[in-house]
Amino acid sequence: MSKTLLTYGIKLAVAGLLLVLIIRGVDFSSTAVALKTASPALLLGAVLFQIVCTSVAACRWRLIMERLGFSAPPWFYLKSFFKGMFFNQGLPSSIGGDGIRILDCARLGSAEDAFFGVFIDRIIGLAGLLLLNIGTLAANHHLLPPEVEYPLMLILSALTAGLLLLFFLRKFSFFAAGRYLGFLGRLSERYFQVYSSLPLISLQLGLSLIVHLLSMCSFFLAGQAVGLNYSFQVYLALVPPVILLTILPISLAGWGVREGAMIHFFLLIQASKEKVLAFSLLCGLISLASALPGLFFYLTQKKAAQVPHES
Repeated sequence: MSKTLLTYGIKLAVAGLLLVLIIRGVDFSSTAVALKTASPALLLGAVLFQIVCTSVAACRWRLIMERLGFSAPPWFYLKSFFKGMFFNQGLPSSIGGDGIRILDCARLGSAEDAFFGVFIDRIIGLAGLLLLNIGTLAANHHLLPPEVEYPLMLILSALTAGLLLLFFLRKFSFFAAGRYLGFLGRLSERYFQVYSSLPLISLQLGLSLIVHLLSMCSFFLAGQAVGLNYSFQVYLALVPPVILLTILPISLAGWGVREGAMIHFFLLIQASKEKVLAFSLLCGLISLASALPGLFFYLTQKKAAQVPHES
């Protein structure tokens, strides 16, 4: 518990420090004006898009778990996914949102396969994000300066190649034994089990693209709400790299990292730092608001578990 609190404290400090440094570098009064005048209708639309996005992602995860032999109704996966989303919003938890999903599924079958299922879901989600960003940048060369676009494309391509490599690790004999290599080998086997045919791969990638397009619609509406009136293609190009950076486990739910990265990327198109900061802060609040169904599901489950059963 003390280690968990220490980790939480460090991440909280990092997030706070980053936010302080970012706020000191902008005219926060202008950011406050942008926040106060943001369109409530557009923000509500952004929350709804994010809720639909999470629901589709839960459907994708359910298909993965079924391929791994887990059997549960769709409602189970929806509730578990929302609970995971809620606990990923910077809450002091020793296992995090993915851990919640793993524990839920471990009650139905193998704990290792439950971990693999959540991990594979993360991988296919990342693959969809990479493909969406690469496709957007390839089709819109004018959005970013070459000194930014080419290194970014190289990094995105390298990450994509890494995801493809995982698919073939099972073919190498030295990944069949040992504590760590054997674990990677079994992960690769499950990866192949889930994506053993072109229709399965196409379906999962298609769902991942839909998930991220819905998420980008949420970002787009949030940006429009504070006056960042850029085309949808701009958001498709600039936001995914920010999402990738927030995956780094150095702050709570990406706070601070997201704001700094958003400002950096949107400055490439001469956007107002104050409006971008308002946009990024709202994105964090939208993520929290859209995850609130997870709190309801968690409290309902906890209450049900505390009710004594009649013998």
